Amino acid sequence: MASLERGHEQSLRTGVRARRGVAAHPSERASHDALEEAHVRGERRGADPARPPLSVGLLVGGQRPAHRLVVADEPLLLCVERAEREFRQRFRPRLRPRMPRAVAAAGQQPRRQERADSPVDSAAMRVLVTGASGFVGRALVEELRHGGRAYEVHPLERRDGDLADEGVAEQAIAEAQPDLVVHSAARIGIARCEDEPLLALRSNVLATVFVAQAAARHGARLVYVSTADVGEPASLYGLTKLWGEHAARQYAPQGLVILRLANPYGPGSMGALPTMLRQAATGEPVPAFRGEKRSWLWIGDATRAIRLVLESGEDGIFDIASDQPAVALTEAARLACELASASPELVEEHDPPPGRVVPRVDVDRLHALGWRPEIGLEEGLRLTLESWQAAAAI
Repeated sequence: MASLERGHEQSLRTGVRARRGVAAHPSERASHDALEEAHVRGERRGADPARPPLSVGLLVGGQRPAHRLVVADEPLLLCVERAEREFRQRFRPRLRPRMPRAVAAAGQQPRRQERADSPVDSAAMRVLVTGASGFVGRALVEELRHGGRAYEVHPLERRDGDLADEGVAEQAIAEAQPDLVVHSAARIGIARCEDEPLLALRSNVLATVFVAQAAARHGARLVYVSTADVGEPASLYGLTKLWGEHAARQYAPQGLVILRLANPYGPGSMGALPTMLRQAATGEPVPAFRGEKRSWLWIGDATRAIRLVLESGEDGIFDIASDQPAVALTEAARLACELASASPELVEEHDPPPGRVVPRVDVDRLHALGWRPEIGLEEGLRLTLESWQAAAAI
């Protein structure tokens, strides 16, 4: 079970409620994906002893301090850099489905799942995207640049500075003067946050405080990219993202949008589904919890949903999740083996640890904007596999 679960994680709870709010969400339960945890580990960076640590209680007004956890002056790690980084610079995966030949031959345009009354602004919307070198941020930048509406996109990557350093977010937002700031920079992954709690707090809480403060000072609406693992967080990762939501409400409540993503996947992601596919392709055992189900969302469908939310002008909480029936983890593992031409005997079924909760999501608000997912699980896995094969052939 070591490859599945590093150990039963202590549930972390917070009974605190933000003083200013976004509309209540219909579901506040959450879970974590232990399969992802089994394969992702962060690397500790050195701290600067010259600056004293800052209590988490000072970061978000009205919140309780973390139990013996402080934020040290360590570099911000936004997202995992994987071996595919060089490939991504040369190959952009197809995020949208192919147009059927019959439709293309007839000269028709593919159907756009958007409201007919969506507001249209002749001026380009200026959008600053943090975490633009990460999985979601990078895909969102591509979506905005090719989504059909004029956007002036300002991608902010890791190399542009540490957002948890005072003044970095202020300078970036002051220079870009954006209408919207989409804050997707974060330290993601259950295992990575548990292994490096100080970096998790610094990346997911302190950086969010600085981004929210700067956005409010310059009159930009904040769009905070959160996770479905925040209702009753069972991991430090979920807890720090919840604190990030509190920080966003505290410092940039005007027109605030919170996007709770649930299981996005695709080329460059590091979650359970691509891990299963990679294991199958390399002939490794593919562990899966029996009796558990998940609904995964293709990254192109996720970023299209985010774009529609931005264009709608609405605020509050949006679940960015699949509306398709959940699939058993064991079934997803066998599908990965089939697509990778691997033996289904590679799948190893294990009992899940006690206390695991699958987050409940509600995509009614997305449906009201005309959104529907376009890429199913099998096609998404095939596209992911094709992107790896194309990278290997370069």
